[in-house]
Amino acid sequence: MEESVVDLVNEDYAFRQFSNGIAILDYVGEAKNISIPDYINDKPVLYIYKEAFCEKGIEAVTLPSLLEYIGEDAFYDNEIKEVIIPSKVNKIGGGAFGRNNIEKLVIESNVEFLPMFCFVGNALTSLNLPESVKNISNDCFAENNFEELIIPEHITEIPKQSFASNKKLKKVTLPSKFENYIDSIFYKCDMENIEFTII
Repeated sequence: MEESVVDLVNEDYAFRQFSNGIAILDYVGEAKNISIPDYINDKPVLYIYKEAFCEKGIEAVTLPSLLEYIGEDAFYDNEIKEVIIPSKVNKIGGGAFGRNNIEKLVIESNVEFLPMFCFVGNALTSLNLPESVKNISNDCFAENNFEELIIPEHITEIPKQSFASNKKLKKVTLPSKFENYIDSIFYKCDMENIEFTII
């Protein structure tokens, strides 16, 4: 039996309706402060597809509580200041929240991987990654406002430039397994004025 799929549009969203839930394809509304509904047409909103909210001038967003997937560049280049990743999200695409003004990031889900450019070009000053996050990709947290960073032991991989161009960075604590990669991880940071503590 084939899955039922249909593309629809309401006043705020173009979306794809599957038998098990909804995928948002594009934001067509005008509001800049939005709360994405948990349900559309009595079906749970499970997916936000590539570039669905890209360059829409969005200033604040609340993600649906049952959301599982956030696509590549989904919220790229907006004015969002705070993001809470809901508990059921299991995959986030590259660049998903890049080029916003995010000052506060809360990850409530058990997502294991944060891809390239995921939070590049924001205003983060602190970072609290849950233990589920094992790997982050290149440029994931580049170009933010960190002054002090503590990289937890549960991170197993930090590729080059993951924290590049954090010009305000003054203090970093990180596990010894990354000691030999400091210059590449913190590329274009003010290395001479950063105090590194190896644990």
